[in-house]
Amino acid sequence: MGFSMPYFKKLSLLVLLGVLFLGMATVRAEGISVRHAEVVATEDGYFLNADFDLELTPALEEALNRGVSLTFTVSMEIIEPRWYWFNKDIVNLRQERRLSFNPLMRVYRFSIGSLYLSFNTLRDALQALSRLNGVRIADLGSMNKGGHYEARTQMRLDVSQLPKPFQVDALSSNDWNLASKPLSWTVSP
Repeated sequence: MGFSMPYFKKLSLLVLLGVLFLGMATVRAEGISVRHAEVVATEDGYFLNADFDLELTPALEEALNRGVSLTFTVSMEIIEPRWYWFNKDIVNLRQERRLSFNPLMRVYRFSIGSLYLSFNTLRDALQALSRLNGVRIADLGSMNKGGHYEARTQMRLDVSQLPKPFQVDALSSNDWNLASKPLSWTVSP
């Protein structure tokens, strides 16, 4: 009996660690990440296509369902690196995308400027919010053929657009600070 007791302690410790690791693997990752981004040249100019993974924290989801609008900012920058002087800004674009919930009608509303779409589920609204297709970023002559440019894009929750009491919460809690790491790549028209 004395011989088997340490064995069971080790076994129970291994089982406990295994359960913890499995539990951590099934937890949803909350936040924003850039899945894919590209700059496409057409005869009408340069366009951005980007796809983000976006998961709201429970605090943000609860605030949204209680009527607080969430504003996300997508930024896009293209610079021309120059060894002899400061880098030249080619594109510096900011686009606000707003997500809200109407509790009376039980619909989620996604809007960009005066354009808005309504969705029955939060999942569908987040999917629309996290996709950029054909966003015009520059004229065709703004980049030289054969040149190499550095592009960077990012999405973040704009806490300055939240109501003041929530802005105070955002200062002290990571639940309110969603931002993707900037994705950088080279564009060669």
